[in-house]
Amino acid sequence: MSFWIAAAQLSLRLPFAGSLKDRRHVVRSLTDGVRGRFAISASDLGPDGCHNAAELGFAAAGSSSAELDERMGNLEKYLYQREEEGEFEITGFSLEVFNYGDLSN
Repeated sequence: MSFWIAAAQLSLRLPFAGSLKDRRHVVRSLTDGVRGRFAISASDLGPDGCHNAAELGFAAAGSSSAELDERMGNLEKYLYQREEEGEFEITGFSLEVFNYGDLSN
C-alpha cells in the first residue's frame, strides 16, 4: 500500500492586527477552521513576536495523490474565500504532494 503526504505553506500579511493578541485571533480562527472542515493538521510556524505577518503549515496523509490533491485543493479554495473577509492577505501559498513509500511490510 502506498502512503502519500501533502504539505502546504501559507504566508499571510495581517494589515489590521495591531497586537500579538489580534494575530493569534486570526491564526487560531484559520487553523481551527481548517482542522474542523478538512481533517488536515495545521500549525502556526511564526514569525515569533511579529503581529502583522504569519506563516502557517498544513499537512495531510492519504492513500493516493488524487485524494490529497482534492483535499488540499479544497483547503486552498477555503483559504482564498476567507481572505475575501478582509482579516488577512495571502502573500504566498505552496503545496507539495509526494509518495512517502510502500507500507506493505
